[in-house]
Amino acid sequence: MAKVGGVLAWHPEVAMSQAEIDEFLSGRWVARLATIGRDGYPHVYPFWYYWDGENIYLTPTRKRASYRDLESNPRCSVIIDMDDRPLMGMRSNMAKAVDITGDAEMAHSGNRISIGAGPWRGEYSSDQAVALVTSRYLLFARDGALGTTGESFVDMITSTQAREAQLVKDNADRVFVKIKPKRIRAWDFSKAPIGWQI
Repeated sequence: MAKVGGVLAWHPEVAMSQAEIDEFLSGRWVARLATIGRDGYPHVYPFWYYWDGENIYLTPTRKRASYRDLESNPRCSVIIDMDDRPLMGMRSNMAKAVDITGDAEMAHSGNRISIGAGPWRGEYSSDQAVALVTSRYLLFARDGALGTTGESFVDMITSTQAREAQLVKDNADRVFVKIKPKRIRAWDFSKAPIGWQI
């Protein structure tokens, strides 16, 4: 079938370079983690993430199924994507994604972890590393945010009242997970030649 202005499947001509991957993953997207459940079926979970240029980091809680899945089998996949085509049609063909397959390493509360690259390169406690990932997604008043800002969120979860709140209980005991890629496949369909035959 002839397709004007885009592609419908991965092809080497739409592959992202390392610099393009780093640029895209610096955004505040949602990562979808695919694990192998104890029941043998794949499970998919949304997460905030951090990409350091070499590894991707997530922060599940110990009581979540995603944590239990990774604990019993560290093999997993993560996809981060965006696609304007459902809203804009094929005229823009703006669809990008990074698909990572690898193995998870978990650092529990109190453990030391190492971020190997990027601006946060260094040694952290697991709790400090979890806070870094969370702070990446908070919009602060200094950023022009209104309503629940990063500052008010921090005040809310650190108050005495908040320690008893469900929000804090639900987010207690987070585990810092490093996923070391064995394979990365990334595409940007807007790079496709006009009038490409597929």
